[in-house]
Amino acid sequence: MDEQDRQENDGGSRSSRADSVEADPGASRDGSESDAHTPDQDDGADENPVYGEGAEGTLQEWTSALNALERASELFVGLPDDVDDSVRTYVSELPQWFRDSQAIEAKIRVGDDVFETDSFRPTLDTLNAKAHTRIGTAVSMTVVSTDRRPGTGQRAWLASERELAETTISLITSAIERWEIDSLKRVSDGVAVLDDDLAYRYVNQQAEQLLGRDNEELRGESVWEVFPEAADTIAEEKIRTALDTGSSTSFDRYNTQKEQWVEASVHPSDDGVIIVFTEITDSKVAERKLDRVLETVPIGIVLLTPEGEITRANPRAEALLGLSESRMDGVAYDHPDWDIWDEAGNPIPRENHPVMHVRRTGETIQGCTHGITLPDGSERWLSSNVAPVKGEDGSIEQIIVALEDVTVHKRLEQLTETFQPVSELLNSATADEEIERPICELLTDTREYQYARIYEYTPETELTESDLEEGSGAVAANESVTRPIQSRTEVAPAAVAVETAEIQAVRRNQSDSQFERWRAYTLEQGFQGGAIVPLAHRSRVYGLLVLYTDRGEAFGSREQTLLTTLGERIGQVLHSLATERILHADNVAELTFESTDSASFFVSASEQLGCTIEIRDTIPASDEMLVHYVSVQDASLDALEDIAENGDWAAQVRQIRHTEDPPGGEVEIGLCRQSLAQTLVTEGAVVTADTVTDGRAEVICEVPLGNDIGSLVTRVQESFPDTTLVSKREYTPAVESNTHTVGRMLGEIFETELTDRQQQVLRAALYGGYFQSPRRSTATEIANALSLTQSTFSYHLRNAQQTLFEQLFDRIQQ
Repeated sequence: MDEQDRQENDGGSRSSRADSVEADPGASRDGSESDAHTPDQDDGADENPVYGEGAEGTLQEWTSALNALERASELFVGLPDDVDDSVRTYVSELPQWFRDSQAIEAKIRVGDDVFETDSFRPTLDTLNAKAHTRIGTAVSMTVVSTDRRPGTGQRAWLASERELAETTISLITSAIERWEIDSLKRVSDGVAVLDDDLAYRYVNQQAEQLLGRDNEELRGESVWEVFPEAADTIAEEKIRTALDTGSSTSFDRYNTQKEQWVEASVHPSDDGVIIVFTEITDSKVAERKLDRVLETVPIGIVLLTPEGEITRANPRAEALLGLSESRMDGVAYDHPDWDIWDEAGNPIPRENHPVMHVRRTGETIQGCTHGITLPDGSERWLSSNVAPVKGEDGSIEQIIVALEDVTVHKRLEQLTETFQPVSELLNSATADEEIERPICELLTDTREYQYARIYEYTPETELTESDLEEGSGAVAANESVTRPIQSRTEVAPAAVAVETAEIQAVRRNQSDSQFERWRAYTLEQGFQGGAIVPLAHRSRVYGLLVLYTDRGEAFGSREQTLLTTLGERIGQVLHSLATERILHADNVAELTFESTDSASFFVSASEQLGCTIEIRDTIPASDEMLVHYVSVQDASLDALEDIAENGDWAAQVRQIRHTEDPPGGEVEIGLCRQSLAQTLVTEGAVVTADTVTDGRAEVICEVPLGNDIGSLVTRVQESFPDTTLVSKREYTPAVESNTHTVGRMLGEIFETELTDRQQQVLRAALYGGYFQSPRRSTATEIANALSLTQSTFSYHLRNAQQTLFEQLFDRIQQ
């Protein structure tokens, strides 16, 4: 129906609509107006004599009404530039077109906008008219009489006045409707207007294109009948929600036929909903590209509103913060599930939170390192970069937080600080009892470990529960730690630690643990992880360090590396103390072994060459390779080298010095643990002589008389069966001379102050002829034998020499 036909039909039904206005008693309008109607009266029958009586009065009434409608046509017919101004003008003039205009007040409502005369007040005598645009905008007029003189009674509205109100509302509604439709035609988004039954009232051209239907086809049709595939989807849920709650909402929808993404914003109206469709394909593609980037970056990204509420988080951020994206949506940055603390372990107040600082100052924060306790109780360290995204006016539109997990780095830093006092303690230790409990106290006096103990290990024995019982050396961080720790679940991992000389650990998130009973017990006691660290030196285990912690991310690979180094350092000191006991033992057993076992390279080579070989020193170059410095008599070094290269020894030979008459010299030989002396040293003996002549070796070593000599002999014969203990001599070392005292000092300094690598480098340099003039070996040659670079060899050699002589002179001067 076109506009002219619609207005003609409206005019033809004006009288009936006007009658219906007064025949609607009790119809509620809004909180500021009410209706009250008088009984039917004859047209023109009014006690107010303003217009006169009879035909003349009736003419004046309709003339006044026509003048009012003429003025309304001037303001509302066509497309006024500003409908609000037209309505405001008309409502101010409206009283003059009614009888007793001085007592008339009027109000016109358009949607939520209200236009009224200055003294408008609701009364019981009201004239009302209302209508709706096709878009759904409610338009109404209320006219009241304020005349309350005695005898006037209730106001009886004239037929012309009723027709004026009804027709004026029709004109205003048409004007509003034309303005709305014209506005919707100009917008780039699609707009669909639905009534409260969700039937289409109007769709603009853009919506027609998106929906694939024109306005006339859709008008009056239910949205679910037109698009049944949208029923029972997110679209229906959102539209129903807008109707039920009166709140706006939105959803995205993909049109598979057009390969197009559309965002639908649903806004409740007076009696229905308005849906605004926006084509968002480009932004959706860009968003998905951003999603792929966010999913692959190694750092956590969190987007927040200017108020600090989370709107988005990538998977890495979810993992770092311990909450899924759905649980984080709308959560504030200071949610109580996240307890953050500074490097000293003190809680960070809300006003000092990095996000709060950015909100308050608008400044970017970089590299803010802090700890965080996650919802599951675990802890980690994060480095946060927080930056604002500002609009053109400088206001914060969004806050971006970039999170990097620095737990490993921070833990290593803290562990290094924890182990430093232990190293200082080891440097001054003179007895075992000065090591065990003090070390445990130092380790538990930190946030890193809540329980520690050290127990000794006797080689060649089977571990039992009694061996692992908690003794006086066990230390707990506080009284809340369960004690004593039951040792039975530690037996299996302790046995592996002894056998392999490698750390054994269990952790909370280690579901495939080799030692499940130990792991389960660890968790039952309130710990998050446990470790057994072998205290080893040159593959000999002197004891075990047991640690438990409540840190969720404890005992990772790097921490285990640090603990292994610590265990080796403690093992080195225990070895030095054991050696010291041998050197200063009141009673020493001197053992002499003879061997013809060809499993020894030196026995085999001596027998083939008919020569004498003296092993002067054996130095570990790696876990498997040992470097031997030997002196050869009565045999060509080339012949010895041929045996090493052509046999199954995998030996590496380098000649240091050779002689022609008699044949022989000094040589460096790398072997994979194929010497009798190495087995003895591993068992804690001190080798004083090692000579092989014509295939028969004589090795002399010393051990404290209290050592288990039987076990030592058994171990040697297991490795080299054709070996016999030929003598055992017990004696008390003689009182040392001053010269011997200096030698003992050097020995102590060598064993206790130099690192393993420094000892190896110094010994290799000595026996390799590096200190000879001219040198028999270069720094590069010795470095190659020890699998080192030349610069590393020189660095360790200089440091070893400096430490050795500084310590010697300090002790002599004391």
